[in-house]
Amino acid sequence: MKIYAGAPAAARHYVEASRARADDYYLTEGPGIARRYCAGGGTVQELAALAGDGYEAWVAGLDPANGTARGRLRTDERAVRFVEVVVNGPKSWSLAAALHPDVAAAYDAAQDRAATQIIGWLSQHATTRVGPRGGQVQVPVEVLEAVTVRHHTSRAGDPHRHLHLQVNARVFAAGEWRGLHTVGVRDFLAAVNGIGHAAVASDPHFRGALAAHGYTLDGTGEILELAGYVGAFSARAAQIGRNLDRYEQEWTAAHPGQIPGPALRRAWDARAWAEGRPDGPVKSSV
Repeated sequence: MKIYAGAPAAARHYVEASRARADDYYLTEGPGIARRYCAGGGTVQELAALAGDGYEAWVAGLDPANGTARGRLRTDERAVRFVEVVVNGPKSWSLAAALHPDVAAAYDAAQDRAATQIIGWLSQHATTRVGPRGGQVQVPVEVLEAVTVRHHTSRAGDPHRHLHLQVNARVFAAGEWRGLHTVGVRDFLAAVNGIGHAAVASDPHFRGALAAHGYTLDGTGEILELAGYVGAFSARAAQIGRNLDRYEQEWTAAHPGQIPGPALRRAWDARAWAEGRPDGPVKSSV
């Protein structure tokens, strides 16, 4: 889960590839459109899609239809714009989609349904804060908006069908637009991941499309017939593995006879992921 606190113009590259601004990853294979949803109490409605100016306004906390500010907006560089999660699945699902157009269509539709379920669940559990500083209380969100942007590859260029699901930081509750309690939403990560994976893995149309081509899934959801090819199509994973090997070799040479502990290995994991990672919008956590 990522908390985006960057400029709306930079985030615009999720939906507009024609401008060389802060990041051009999101539209490398995307449709240039963000599908927009409005939810409250578990009910989800799809609104008109956003592109360009409309999306940038939405990220900035404005009503994309008329440019009206949604409540009192922060304008500093740490102003949270949206919370993002990625709806995806095992790499072998993307390989099957690359091989078979009907699997790709069913997989995309399953991801769309999973995103809708996640948005609906969050609309029932997300909160915002009401009251003066030092005396605030949490109240349920009444209206929550989100968008999804689809992509077919990873930043490394490997087959990787996924949706970027962004929940806007402006929510409606107690009579006005307020700021989403992002710390609370981050605590929902395990639930969100579980909902997304289960929704796609159990989707009857997606499972039927896979079965029609003779594919079977193991206990983790990986396609058995394609599992052996996952590594060859995971350039980014291989890059991270090489980084980790190099860190350990360098550390071992500098600390003969010692064994790296779990804290150090966790630090290496974070460093290995960051090193050589194609540039993306600057994210910050709350």
